[in-house]
Amino acid sequence: MQALDKTSGQTATNDGSAWVVGTVKGAKLELAGLQVVGARGAAVANPSSGTVVDVEARAAIVAILDRLRGHGLIAP
Repeated sequence: MQALDKTSGQTATNDGSAWVVGTVKGAKLELAGLQVVGARGAAVANPSSGTVVDVEARAAIVAILDRLRGHGLIAP
């Protein structure tokens, strides 16, 4: 069962024992017929070693990976 929580404007779902507000559960998210979010991907390691070390590129890659992890799109 679902209801609208007028205070927060979020959907509330009853899980059988309690109301859960703001949590959306599903297998995937599609926009305009294209899947944009699915199951969480595998972890991706931060760059390390190699023959050429580009500090700025590595910092940018780590920042991107941190954002993907923070959103839950890839495993930590």
